[in-house]
Amino acid sequence: MRYQHSREESAEILRRALQLMSPHKAGYHPVSYAVWYEHAGDLNPALTQELDKLMAADSVLSDAEICRLHALHIAGRDVQAFELAKSQLREVLCESEKQAAHAERTVKRYSVNLDDAIQDARRNTEGGAAEWVEKVAKVMAEASQLQAVLTGLHQQLARQRQEVDHVMERLERAQTEPLRDPLTGLKNLHGLRRALEARESAGLTGIAFLAVDIDYFKRVNDTHGHVIGDKVLAKVAEILRGHLAGEAMAARLGGDEFAMFVPVDCLEDAAALAEEVRATATRTVITRPDGMQYIGAVTLSIGVAIGEPSDTLESLRHRADEALYDAKDAGRNRVALAPGNPADSSAAS
Repeated sequence: MRYQHSREESAEILRRALQLMSPHKAGYHPVSYAVWYEHAGDLNPALTQELDKLMAADSVLSDAEICRLHALHIAGRDVQAFELAKSQLREVLCESEKQAAHAERTVKRYSVNLDDAIQDARRNTEGGAAEWVEKVAKVMAEASQLQAVLTGLHQQLARQRQEVDHVMERLERAQTEPLRDPLTGLKNLHGLRRALEARESAGLTGIAFLAVDIDYFKRVNDTHGHVIGDKVLAKVAEILRGHLAGEAMAARLGGDEFAMFVPVDCLEDAAALAEEVRATATRTVITRPDGMQYIGAVTLSIGVAIGEPSDTLESLRHRADEALYDAKDAGRNRVALAPGNPADSSAAS
């Protein structure tokens, strides 16, 4: 694995990894660091999938279990083989291009020489050789066709090489681009996009987008410090995770901005879910690092929009954000609903 995070990014991932490590029995050693770092940075999908299952079952991981995960998903992962295969594939394509180009040049020389021979034969032979000349002319015609085929093959190989290069770039991005927010463990915006692209069902119709914002979060940071602020963010993420089921997803889009992406039957169901999330937050208790209770309500403003046929992720998010602003303007700590998409309403009428 080639880690390509900046110093600041890796520090955030390591901080999240340490938080994830703390409830478990395994020691704070390099093997544990590697396992939790790759999970926190979303660098190893197979490892993350297994860890998610273990944590969902409230498993407490021992050193033996961590070593097993490391051996299976990190030590056993042959990244060098991947790099070698990538290099070999490019070499094969490059060599195929060279061979096709060489064959094209060879056929072209052959065609020129054969054409010269035909012209000489026509000038120097008498009527009895006319049939021989005709046969040679047919061979020349076939050689021209072969040259055209090889030219097309050369062009096709060049296009395929470009496509392979693009595939390799996407694979490299998939290995290095973080898909999760390191503090909360939720998907980030990039991870949300990738998850939506992977959904089997196309379109956003019947999908609720809940835009969730922590009320007066800057005041929390300014009054109680970023350690408490981070605990509030982590707690809100925990609340959102606790209300997920089926294909529902949650993400931290940045700062104190969260989102839930939930398949629902109607706007009323989405509003009911948003209200449950809001009410749960009001009962949240945050403790200081010294164990003292942090006194202060954590409240959420939530905007809800339902996906319609013409929606993209951007347009759906925009309508949910507008509803969120309505909730804040109305006094915060409440749920507001977005109207339907005007484009779809006019199309329906």
